[in-house]
Amino acid sequence: MKTKILLLCLLGTIIQACNQSTVFIGHRGSLLGVENTAEAFVNGVTHFGYQGLECDVKVTVDSQLVCWHDDDLKRVGVDSTITIPTTTLQHLQTLTLQQTRKEITYTAHICTVEEYLAICQQYNVFPVAELKWGIGLNNNDMTLFPTLYALIEKYGLVEQTVILTSMKHSIEYIRTNYPQLTCQWLRHQVQEEDYAWCQQWDVTLSVAHTSVTEDVVLRSKQISKDVATWTVNRIEDYQRVKDLGCKYVTTDYLVINQ
Repeated sequence: MKTKILLLCLLGTIIQACNQSTVFIGHRGSLLGVENTAEAFVNGVTHFGYQGLECDVKVTVDSQLVCWHDDDLKRVGVDSTITIPTTTLQHLQTLTLQQTRKEITYTAHICTVEEYLAICQQYNVFPVAELKWGIGLNNNDMTLFPTLYALIEKYGLVEQTVILTSMKHSIEYIRTNYPQLTCQWLRHQVQEEDYAWCQQWDVTLSVAHTSVTEDVVLRSKQISKDVATWTVNRIEDYQRVKDLGCKYVTTDYLVINQ
């Protein structure tokens, strides 16, 4: 417990981000808790003060939407033979997830996308839902997206929600059929032709912080778009992307200086 309290103090006082014009988004919730679970999401708001919470969306074998990044759960102590695409939600919910982060070990259970959206609604933060490849949510098949949209609509978050993905055709489907949703295109590196596509489809670039340059920000502003960037955990990296003009910063533990 003393170790946990010390870590909280260090995170709250030493690692600070002080520009209030920056919009901070908690990466998979936050560092405090098993990633992509309710505890991490809640702590992203209550401890770190993030305005948005990012999650990864995966699909179970029974077409349920859960928050997780990988196909398997081996990083959180679950047998690698158990995968999300081949397991029911009911069975996944019986599993205990365990993850050690900054010398603190957390346990949790898998979080559904509906639970995540309920947290966003309760704490008045905007969701950033990253679509990972799954049956019914991929470049070739978006038949499950209406289910996700219905959940977003249920919690009154249509105007606030950002859909993030690297899947280009998925974005085109969303912009065509659900134009009221905001989309961000995840890019590790930006190509010249990307700007024209973003302008055509009214999409914001979300770029790895190591690939953000003055030109990326300038070209984005020329098509009336801000730049989002991830995953920024060092204060010097934050200062660089802030100075370049990035508006949206996804982080595990930078703290807003209130």
